[in-house]
Amino acid sequence: MPRPRMLAAVLAASIGLTTACSADSGGGATSTTLRIGLGTESGALDPHAFTGNFLLLDAIYEPLVSYGEDGQLEPGLAESWTVAPDGRQVSFDLRDDVHFTDGTPVDAMAVKWNFDRWVGNERFSFFRASQVVSAVDAPDPDTVVLTLSEPYEPLLQELSIVRPVRLLSPESADADGTFQDPVGTGAWKLVSNGATGTVLERNDDYWGPKPSLERLEFKVIPDSQARVDALTNGEIDLIGGAYLAPITPVEAQSLRDRAGVRLITGAADVSILLGFNPDGPAGDRAVREAVGRAIDTEALATALFLGQAEPARRVFPPSVPDSGTDLPVGFDRAAAGRVLDTAGYLREGEIRTRDGEPLSLRLLIPAAPAEGQLDPRTMAAAIAAALQEVGIGVELVPVDAAAYYDERAEGRYDLTFFETLGAPYDPSSSIVSLFTDGARAPLWVTPTTEDLVDKALFATDPADRDKAYQDLYEAVAADNGFVPLVYRPRLWAVRDGVNGFAVPPTDVDLELTGVTVG
Repeated sequence: MPRPRMLAAVLAASIGLTTACSADSGGGATSTTLRIGLGTESGALDPHAFTGNFLLLDAIYEPLVSYGEDGQLEPGLAESWTVAPDGRQVSFDLRDDVHFTDGTPVDAMAVKWNFDRWVGNERFSFFRASQVVSAVDAPDPDTVVLTLSEPYEPLLQELSIVRPVRLLSPESADADGTFQDPVGTGAWKLVSNGATGTVLERNDDYWGPKPSLERLEFKVIPDSQARVDALTNGEIDLIGGAYLAPITPVEAQSLRDRAGVRLITGAADVSILLGFNPDGPAGDRAVREAVGRAIDTEALATALFLGQAEPARRVFPPSVPDSGTDLPVGFDRAAAGRVLDTAGYLREGEIRTRDGEPLSLRLLIPAAPAEGQLDPRTMAAAIAAALQEVGIGVELVPVDAAAYYDERAEGRYDLTFFETLGAPYDPSSSIVSLFTDGARAPLWVTPTTEDLVDKALFATDPADRDKAYQDLYEAVAADNGFVPLVYRPRLWAVRDGVNGFAVPPTDVDLELTGVTVG
C-alpha cells in the first residue's frame, strides 16, 4: 500500500499544550504527542483558497495523486488512473470505502464538486492544469473522468499539489458553497487553532496506515532562534522546513554542536536565482554576462550559508525531475572585465562608464528576511561587493515585503532575487511563472522561452519533453537571462527522543506515519 503523506502544520490557538503519555512494554514512558515549532499562525484552512499553511492543509486534506520520493507519483485517493492514447482524457478509479471525517463518502460527485471550484478559474492560472481541464465527469460513483483541451503531461504531478486540488467535504460548506469547516480525509483532524498554536488529533478512521502518534501540538514561536532554544530545552520536539519553522544556516551550524538534538538535511529542491530587468542597463547582454561572471557562487554558498547550500549550475536543483544538465556558467572575474571592456564600458575610476553614463544597477530586495531565512541584505551586499570589483556600481534598494512584490511586478529594478517553487510544483509551475509573459513577475521572457515552455509542457514523448526542457534552460543561459546562485538547503531538527523522522519528499508535507517519541 502506498505511503500516505501526512502532516500537520501551522496555526495558532489560545490553548494550553499538553502531553499525553502511555507506558511502553519496557516500563518506560513513551509519548503519544509530538510537539512541533511553528513560525507563524495560518489563515482559514480552506484548501481552495490561498490563506492556509501548506503543511496543515496537507495534514487534513488529501489529493487523488501523491508525490513520493524522487518525484515518483503514487496513488492517493485515486487507487489508479488511465490516460487515453491521445492524452486528452484521464480516468481515475477512486478508493473504496473512504470517507471524509464528517462521514461523507469520497465518491465521484464529491470529487467533481471539488474540482468544479477551481477548474477554469483564473485565480489558479499559475498551474496550467486549471486551464487545460475542460470537463469533469462522474459516470459512476467510483470513477472520475477529466477531459483535456489538449494533451498535458504534467497533469498528474500538478494534481498532487496542496492548493487548490485537495479534497474538502462538500457537506462542510454552506448552501452556496462557501467554506465553513476544515473537513478532509487525511490522517489528522483539527481540534483547535488560533494565535498561539494548533492541535491535531489522529483520525482513527483513516483509510491508510495510521500514525503511531495520537496528537500533534503546534506551538507558535515567531523568532527562529527562540525555536532553536525551545528545541534544545525540550519544550518542543521538531522544527524545520521552509513553511513550518525554518532554520537559518547559522542556527543549523549551532545545532550540530548542541547536545540532545539532531540536525537532519535533505536534498535541495529550490534554487535562488538573480534576475535582470531587460528594460534598463541590464538590457545589454554584455552587462548580464559580466554580472554572471563576477559572482563567485561557491564563495556565497560557503560564506553565507556556512556550507549548508550548494552553488547552483541549473535553473532547478538536480533532485527536481527534468532539471536537465549543468549549464555553462561559472565565476571568472577577469572574463567579466574583458566582456565589459569589449562592450565599451571604460574603467577610469571605481565605476565604469560608457558615453559618459556610469554603469550602476538598482538591486531591489526585501527590507527584512522571510521568517527563518537568510537575510537578503547579506547576499545583496556580497553581490554588490563582487560587482564593484569589476567596476559595476550597485544601489541596494530595500523595501517592505508588500512593496517589494509590487515593485518587482512593475519592473522597478535592474537586479532582484527569484526562487523556484520547489516540489511538487516544479518544474512545470515554475517554468510558467519564470519564463512566460502571463506571469506576474517573470524571470526572463522571450518568444523563444514562450515557445519552449509550451513544448515542454505539452510534449507527449518523454524524449521530446526532456529536449524541450534542456533547450529552454540553454536558451535562457545563452541570453545570460539569469544567474543561478545557490540551491537552498532543506533543514530539519529533532530532539534525540524523536525516532523515525526523515526529511519528507517536499517541504509542503510531513511524513509522520512511523514517528515515535521516547
